[in-house]
Amino acid sequence: RQMCIRDRSTWGHLFEIQCQHKGLQLDFEFSADIPRCIRYDRDRFGQVIINLLSNALKFTTKGSILLSVERSLADPGYLVFRVKDTGIGMSPEHLQRLFTEFGKLEDKAHCELNPQGVGLGLMISNRIVKLLGSKLGIQVNSEYGVGSEFYFELPVDPSLSVSFKSEPIIVELSPKSRYSSRRILNTCNCRRILSVDDNDYNQMILTRMLGRLQFEVFKAFNGQEALHIIQSPKNYGIQGCGLEECQLFIAILTDLHMPLMNGIDLIDNTRQLSGQLKNVPIILLSASDDHEHVEEGYKKGMNDFICKPFTEAELKVKLKPFCGSE
Repeated sequence: RQMCIRDRSTWGHLFEIQCQHKGLQLDFEFSADIPRCIRYDRDRFGQVIINLLSNALKFTTKGSILLSVERSLADPGYLVFRVKDTGIGMSPEHLQRLFTEFGKLEDKAHCELNPQGVGLGLMISNRIVKLLGSKLGIQVNSEYGVGSEFYFELPVDPSLSVSFKSEPIIVELSPKSRYSSRRILNTCNCRRILSVDDNDYNQMILTRMLGRLQFEVFKAFNGQEALHIIQSPKNYGIQGCGLEECQLFIAILTDLHMPLMNGIDLIDNTRQLSGQLKNVPIILLSASDDHEHVEEGYKKGMNDFICKPFTEAELKVKLKPFCGSE
């Protein structure tokens, strides 16, 4: 799909409000000689940019964040994408393990900026840009106390990238509950998913993905609302197919951090319901990929976990065990 890379609205709407809340300036610079639009894998490429901008926002408390795109001086057939911030920066020791599987930034002086996560996002993003045609992957310049700059090159001609019809990029974590290994098949023809997330943008992206996979999506914006929907579906216009074994929802996809009731508490409360309701498959979706939350989720009864950002292909793989009618 074609992307208008010189259009500020392509990138800005997700982060402008968050930057305003933190008192940060969000800037964009696009060289005059770059194409206005280009055909990249929109979902994959978007994950990388969102991850880099999210990290910049997370670790910057004052100053600015810059996203720039320019032609490569070394090879005009490539574009250089940069995300630069005036955040806390990194030491040489941190840089050495930045793209390892669990290379989370450990900085006691700034641990409150990133209390969750073990660093899988950058590792996945680096793999994605290489598949998109980058020769070196994501490169980093950083100075502790000054800021960081992440950049990568991609070919202007997207035919140089790898087809994403190959195996999806998935990070597996060991299941720890009796629910995780159960294939709770949906034996009726209902294809409903309950999406639970307090972020409108996340809901929009997930709804689009699920729609392309031919699922019907119902939304809740916190765990408490989700429980109400599960227990009183008719009040929300949700009707079963009439079969006794109808579960109403193929699965619940829930975020971790939400007001009123978070994802872990939603899992716990759902497993304490009566009858078929307590057996609905639950998948936790979160950028907070630390083992403590994942282990707690499995102990409370979740079936699976997906680390954000993820792809439509990954989502399809995770949902497949619960779609018995396919």
